[in-house]
Amino acid sequence: MIPRYSFAYGSNTDTQDWSEWCAQHGHDPTAIRPIGTGILPDARLAFDFFSRSRGGGALNFQTRLGGFIEGVVLEVSAAGWHALDQKEGTPHAYQRRTRHIILPDGEALEAIAYQVVPERQQGFVAPPAAYVQAVRRGFAAHGLHPHPLETATLGGEGCHHLPDVFVYGTLMQGGFWHGPAAKAGITAITPAQATGTLVDLGDYPALALGKPSPIQGEILTFQDIAKALPILDEIEDAAPDGAASFMYRRTILTVTDQAGQHRRAWAYVMAPEKLKSAPIITSGDWRAHQQKRGG
Repeated sequence: MIPRYSFAYGSNTDTQDWSEWCAQHGHDPTAIRPIGTGILPDARLAFDFFSRSRGGGALNFQTRLGGFIEGVVLEVSAAGWHALDQKEGTPHAYQRRTRHIILPDGEALEAIAYQVVPERQQGFVAPPAAYVQAVRRGFAAHGLHPHPLETATLGGEGCHHLPDVFVYGTLMQGGFWHGPAAKAGITAITPAQATGTLVDLGDYPALALGKPSPIQGEILTFQDIAKALPILDEIEDAAPDGAASFMYRRTILTVTDQAGQHRRAWAYVMAPEKLKSAPIITSGDWRAHQQKRGG
């Protein structure tokens, strides 16, 4: 089956750069279409590839547990994949990688992200000014924060760092799994609220997205999120990189803390189809629900 979406994090975020390349190589620029923004979790930007056509460093993404990069979700036709593969030098320079992209509402979709083949990856390769300017245009056009890009241009770690995890059940203070999580080094615990549907699975709850009901919980801030996430992923039986699994999926939500500030945080959610027979916790508060049922 032909994939439907691609995740752009470099020059393909810029309509001008894409259109100019298509004109030079005889492709239809409308064969790909931006449909919104997304997040590639557990990743960072790096200029670790020398591009002959650019005359300098070009962007790649590398693994960075607990970091994330923003980009643009592209809807791609069959002709669009042919053009993208040619532009990215697939399979000799970049290869297609299927990744789970987190959308602004916390939902996810599968998309192809182009990654430099391992044997072509180097240390830091300084990018040419024209290439960086194209990516800057693309980021600005889609409202993406430039910090990861600018850091990567200097050889630094090009990603957003997210040390916060929103929890709403047994990972909260007093919960069964809070102790094991705390061993990873919690530096702050902040009351917070998300939105969705909270359901009762017996010994623990689950959060499903898609409805605006308030969900009470806490933000756990970790000293080293890269150390904490493998522990939490194992507790929640969540697959790496935000992929779907039998139980929970790790995503990123915008939650509201007790001061009324909107903050991004990792969160574990479950697909609604897995929860059809589970009773809804109408209060959206696991602690209050437990007390009410005498648990």
